[in-house]
Amino acid sequence: MFSLTLANVLPRLADSVADLGWTQITDRNHPDYGALVNPEYDLPDVHSAVEFVVSSAYLALADPTAQELLTRATAAAAFINRAQRESGLIDLLSVNYDSAPDASFAVQKLCTVVELARTFGVQSSAWSELLQTLETFIRRAVGGIVTGGFHTPNHRWVMVSALVQAKALYPDLDVKAAVEPYLAEGIDIDPEGAFIERSVGVYDAIVDRSLLFIAEHWDAPAALEAAIRNLTFDLHLLHADGTAETGLSRRQDYGTRDVPLGLASCYLLAHRMHPRPEFVEAAQFLWSQTEAQGAHCAGHLPWLTYALLKGGDPPAAAGRIPEDYVHLYPLNGLWRVRRGLLSATLFRDATRLLSVTYGAAELSSVKISFTYFGGLTGRFIGDSLIVDPQGATLRSEGRRNPRRPGYELPLGRPVPPERWEETLHERPLRRLPPITSTLRVTEVHDRNGYGFDLHLVTLGGLDGVAAQIAFDFAPGGVWESADARFRPCAGQVLFLKQNGATMRYGNDVISLAPGAYAHGMWRMREAEPAPEHVRVLMTFRTPVNHLVHLRAYRGLHP
Repeated sequence: MFSLTLANVLPRLADSVADLGWTQITDRNHPDYGALVNPEYDLPDVHSAVEFVVSSAYLALADPTAQELLTRATAAAAFINRAQRESGLIDLLSVNYDSAPDASFAVQKLCTVVELARTFGVQSSAWSELLQTLETFIRRAVGGIVTGGFHTPNHRWVMVSALVQAKALYPDLDVKAAVEPYLAEGIDIDPEGAFIERSVGVYDAIVDRSLLFIAEHWDAPAALEAAIRNLTFDLHLLHADGTAETGLSRRQDYGTRDVPLGLASCYLLAHRMHPRPEFVEAAQFLWSQTEAQGAHCAGHLPWLTYALLKGGDPPAAAGRIPEDYVHLYPLNGLWRVRRGLLSATLFRDATRLLSVTYGAAELSSVKISFTYFGGLTGRFIGDSLIVDPQGATLRSEGRRNPRRPGYELPLGRPVPPERWEETLHERPLRRLPPITSTLRVTEVHDRNGYGFDLHLVTLGGLDGVAAQIAFDFAPGGVWESADARFRPCAGQVLFLKQNGATMRYGNDVISLAPGAYAHGMWRMREAEPAPEHVRVLMTFRTPVNHLVHLRAYRGLHP
């Protein structure tokens, strides 16, 4: 039922096209005839039209009798041409105008229609009209992309991809003078396989897809190698349910927990160019998990369809994706543990220190704070991450603010109000000792289940400072202790004062023990809030030396 095949994807794509079709302007007398209206903006939207054209064309390739789709797609394509600015570029209504990157996203997609139409050898007047309309748009857009510039790292590779795809279709286009300077910058991938934006949920798929197109149509072997390295890296960020660890991301997917279905088409395309059985398995896994969870997938369907139309259905027998490992990524400050259903990540250089999932159970983050001069001074952020065979240790030096902990002293001369900020660095300080602390995380498998021992120890700073460990759980669980059982809501704060308790998500459970209670501050000053999570607190006053047993299991008991 959930296998990744063209026959299973096409009905989903057809539903998506039908939904989009309701927003198309079909009045031939309307100045925006053929356009698709973005319901969020109530404006004709080029990007919606591009998606409609591409998806409709793919459906027509799979079903040659679907001529009505081509007629409506051609009307949308004509609108796209009219929406082009004099430069050949288009707008992204929410933020970018006269945008080369957005024109590149459009060209990248539209080129696949022309490519597949030639591969399938389509011959009809309807196809000829559509392809001619697309060629006009692509040629004009290329002229603007060549000199258009970009905003973010991933844009460069989308732009280069669009240019080399267009060149492959229309050899008379001159794109080399634009392509080579971008490629000369080198691909922004680190030795561990992460791109600058480190976005497994969104932008990794965009970059990998673009690099695969570049490798296919240009002499750029580094592009294929980079895509394979990133796709391999991302395999080790998957949880047991197909969702991904996004705590590294520097983009909008940070902290989300979704199945990164956008990667599935990349895995298929990469396998076609450089066979890796585990890539096929990853694509199947991401698709099946998306289907099983009933997750929204419409935006990813066109690229999946393209990969399947181009390469055929993937083989049923494939390799295995990694699900039992411990990996340290020292450059990115990441320690990953995967033991089947159990998936955990320890982060350096972040306030989100640890995340743990076990099946449906999700501890989104563990955060440690001290009421010690606020901001970065009072938050545990790992300055170092040391790993040994038994576990890993984060050490926070408490020195992220160079002038805290401490108090400003007088300058002994006039300080005009307008010069207050610029004279701060001139002031002498009465310094206090920073709170240096360590969090030791040890992997454990005992009669209470799989999990970790978390040992927090303060090594410096003043005595009597209020402190907390915050365990932020995804909402939807049932909290149970010896005295209470209830379903807490997002934004709710609970104190685990002693003994232990569990958070249950159906059959999957995460337990914490023992609790600690030294103060009753619901929200410590400068501690990061968790309005979208259920927060469980253990509270202390320094010095702190506390060992927490975190375990996970399935069923009624470990």
